[in-house]
Amino acid sequence: MGLVVRSLGKSYGAAEVLRGVDLDLRPGTVHALLGANGAGKSTLIKCLGGVVRPDRGAITLGGRALLDLTPSSALDAGIVTIHQHQSLIQTLSVADNIFLGSELPRLRGGGRRRQNRLTRDLLARIGAQIDPRTIVATLPIGTRQLVEIAKALHRSKVEVLILDEPTAALSERETETLFREIAGLRDAGVMTLYTTHRLAEVFRIADDVTVIRDGSVILQSATKRLTPDDLVASVSRGAAPVPQAAPAVAAAVTAAVTTAVTAPRAAVVARIDALSGPRFGPVSLALHAGEIVGLFGAVGSGRSSLMETLGGRFAATAGQVLIDGVQAKPRSPRHAMRRGVFLIPADRTQQALCATLTASDNLLLSSLYKIAHAGVRRFRREAAIFRDIAQRLDLQPANPDLAVERLSGGNQQKLVIGRVVAQSRDVRMLLVDEPTQGVDVGARAKIYDTLSSLAQATGCAILLASSEAEEIVRTCRRALVLRQGHIVGEFEGAQVCEHNLLRSAHQFVGAT
Repeated sequence: MGLVVRSLGKSYGAAEVLRGVDLDLRPGTVHALLGANGAGKSTLIKCLGGVVRPDRGAITLGGRALLDLTPSSALDAGIVTIHQHQSLIQTLSVADNIFLGSELPRLRGGGRRRQNRLTRDLLARIGAQIDPRTIVATLPIGTRQLVEIAKALHRSKVEVLILDEPTAALSERETETLFREIAGLRDAGVMTLYTTHRLAEVFRIADDVTVIRDGSVILQSATKRLTPDDLVASVSRGAAPVPQAAPAVAAAVTAAVTTAVTAPRAAVVARIDALSGPRFGPVSLALHAGEIVGLFGAVGSGRSSLMETLGGRFAATAGQVLIDGVQAKPRSPRHAMRRGVFLIPADRTQQALCATLTASDNLLLSSLYKIAHAGVRRFRREAAIFRDIAQRLDLQPANPDLAVERLSGGNQQKLVIGRVVAQSRDVRMLLVDEPTQGVDVGARAKIYDTLSSLAQATGCAILLASSEAEEIVRTCRRALVLRQGHIVGEFEGAQVCEHNLLRSAHQFVGAT
């Protein structure tokens, strides 16, 4: 008997996140769990791992009912979760991470030598040739993933292994190593629950598939009974593909869309020619004044690397960037902003906000020097600007002295966008990466409206990157698809639909 989940439900206030989810994992199989962001996958995983307590439903493993799971009791039962954001301590060695909390006595150094020997044997079991004394921070991300698995195998007898987006940051070679390890665990009878946005991986390693949408299971099947279109339709709300128009019709549609989107200015604001950088390239594209162009790609497609390179965080290895016809290849974030290129990163808490500063200081952080007079801050002027932008963005609460860490995710994101609004006269190309990640529905609508208004009012061009096809469809009339660091598709007008975006992003173009 395997892992059986029946009628699992979980709500946060009025928001029902899981709506009676059923799930069956068979011993010695890999079960893919799919769904768009916000579908309920993470909550289901947290319930299985004991991090979140469900409101109703039952979980059994091998016929044993698992009641009131905690992280500790889940491990004791043999359920091991390896999250996308790794739990290793970067400054410790591989062996110290694996034995953390269960260190062997270090009498005359014997304990450490034995830990290293046991670690080497444990790593060998999963085909990893890693020196146990190596500091984790020096390892490639894919190798750290293997250390996470070795740590899990050391801590408990694994019956269920849950992998949350394990290949998101892995190279092809590292992914192959991970797949070999998963296959070995399957042969040993371990049940693997594998979540991914990369639909092609499902047909590569999964025996069974479950698709969740809006907290409910909408598809459960053996993988061999499905086609790529079945998965795409399930994840993309069943939207039908929009056929490619005949050349004459396509030209008319393109002209109409260009006129509508770029009015009143249709000039090219930004041109990227054969740009290459970490995990992407070469990439070429053009952005027109006043338009919002979508950049769609699965996690790990190189989407964020492209955005951060354009924003000056990473150095480009080849190619050029032109802003209003002038060379503007960024050398640093400051250099990019001086050329009119502004980046709103995906990780706002780590890369965009200062948790120790107030809401006002965060919003005005990049424009304080312009507001100041002779180097002296003008607090009344700052307060007036804050009130104006807070009202325009519907910031709640609109308290300039409130610590930013006390704001909700949606209001934190409004602050980051408000920072760009405060400098709107200087913006020529705005890069927005995952603009509504961790943001509630109400705040999303306001963020979309603000970006649209900013593009139309200033004539800047916006490149909006997202792993959510629905978000691209809602906000963009033109969309590019990135896969393995290359643009593999472009859609305009009615062709910008979830089905077309997902097919293109997951190598299903032409699949039957």
